[in-house]
Amino acid sequence: MTADTQNRASRRLQGRLIGYARVSTDEQATEAQQIELRAAGCDQIVDEHGSGGSRARPA
Repeated sequence: MTADTQNRASRRLQGRLIGYARVSTDEQATEAQQIELRAAGCDQIVDEHGSGGSRARPA
C-alpha cells in the first residue's frame, strides 16, 4: 500500500472529505475544480454558481 493510499484510507476512517467548488458567474464552470477535488479524494462536492456581485455599480 502506498503512502497516498494509506492517507486516503485513514481519512475515510475519520470522516468524509467534502469539497467546495465555486465560480462567480453563471458563464463560468466548476469542472476543473471538481476534477482536482475528486483527485484529492473528496467523497462529495458542493457546487455553487453565480453568486457574485452586480456588474452595474454606481459611480
